[in-house]
Amino acid sequence: MRITVHIPDNLAESLKMAALNEGLSMSAMTARALTVFLKEKRKQATARRMYALIGHDAVSQDALEYLDRERNDDRA
Repeated sequence: MRITVHIPDNLAESLKMAALNEGLSMSAMTARALTVFLKEKRKQATARRMYALIGHDAVSQDALEYLDRERNDDRA
């Protein structure tokens, strides 16, 4: 998919340097960075959901099932 984004010049320069250092195109470096960012956001959301589900002395079966699903989900 092709998209157009506008980013500050200093960020574009940092992206260009990171891509060069990794031997990647700017597109590939952008995709990698977005993948890492989105996975981290999903982990944070999962943690918040787990804290909401736990809320007891014992971990509920729903919480365990949810955690298992999230661990096995490799989407970005």
